[in-house]
Amino acid sequence: MNTATATDLAPDPEAARAQFIDTAGAPGPFVVVHSLTPLHAVNLNQDMFQMPKQGLWGGVERMRVSSQALARAARIWVIEHTEKERPTAGRSRLLPQQTARRLQERGVDAADAVPAAALIVAAAGVNISQTNPERTRTVSLIPADAPDRLADVVLRHWDELAEQRTAMEELISQALLGKVPRKTKGEKALNPAQGIPEEVATAARRAFDPSLIDSIALFGRMLTELPDGTVPSSVQIAHALSVDPMNLIADDFTVRDDWQDHGVFGSAHIGQQYLASGTLYRFAALDRRELRRNLARSGADPEVTEQAAQEAERAFVTAIAYALPHARRSRTGSAVRPLLIVAASCDQPLTADAAFEVPVPDPVGPNAAERLARFLHSAGVRAGVARWHSPTDDTPPDLPPTLTLGTP
Repeated sequence: MNTATATDLAPDPEAARAQFIDTAGAPGPFVVVHSLTPLHAVNLNQDMFQMPKQGLWGGVERMRVSSQALARAARIWVIEHTEKERPTAGRSRLLPQQTARRLQERGVDAADAVPAAALIVAAAGVNISQTNPERTRTVSLIPADAPDRLADVVLRHWDELAEQRTAMEELISQALLGKVPRKTKGEKALNPAQGIPEEVATAARRAFDPSLIDSIALFGRMLTELPDGTVPSSVQIAHALSVDPMNLIADDFTVRDDWQDHGVFGSAHIGQQYLASGTLYRFAALDRRELRRNLARSGADPEVTEQAAQEAERAFVTAIAYALPHARRSRTGSAVRPLLIVAASCDQPLTADAAFEVPVPDPVGPNAAERLARFLHSAGVRAGVARWHSPTDDTPPDLPPTLTLGTP
């Protein structure tokens, strides 16, 4: 019997390194990223009616991708494409649930793990949902190792916290039995943990320290329950708009039943989805000073902080240039290279939206690139890189001479 040789599934590390955009050597307090991306028949970001998001600009409906969707795509890209040895973070409300799982992995019974996890999260000052003790009241960006660190704290003080664990268990039982209102204006929190020794509370709060985590230093977080828990964002990301009028496509589809027989004809399901085509203009900016202030909160040496800042800049600039939301990609094949990427340092971060108030005529890609280039000549870019990828071999636009032109 022949045995198959395992296929090498690892991505090419050289190609991955070559994709990174390095602007760290360009002088200036800000880095701006402009890109033009042609897209056909996609729905990257839909509204509550499952329609592609759109925006009115220059009296014309344009395809739109929200800044929130772009930020998440970039944040996930940063986590997946940076060194695995670096700490990461996740945005979630499930910190108590994850902490309880870590306790169960270490031998704690599930009935004891849930109240213990809720207790130690509450001890840090983070509010627990009163309708679900495995969730926090609000979503936040927290270090990926926070559940492990919180589990360590509660296990070190397990016997010392016996009374408080019992009280939290009773409080959870009352909430789940409906002795507190389930429907309120805004979700209420369980009462903060009572009688927690300051040593335990301090140790629990340390689990939320942002340290040198790229995603927190870049995208910031809102965590008002903790002293110094809120971290300001060092980036700004605009909603992406198409430079040309949005082409809305109504895609009618049918689903055939593979086991249908005995003379039964017709479809098992009939449906409709909406897709859109257009060339997206995307803009984002990085405040280098804010990034370094955020990273300096870790208490690391200035040299370590500077290295972390430069690595975070490279990761963000590359992510925001290439990463797109993945909605419906299994049936739209939405992965595409941008036609033009410009990443440059400057003294004032300026968007080129005004250059596209008048819709761009066909051929959209080259014409939009020329408009963006004209804007950049007057935008005060100091130094940086540009990447031009034209599938139709169009000539690159006349970019400022301070930009180094290359290919993706």
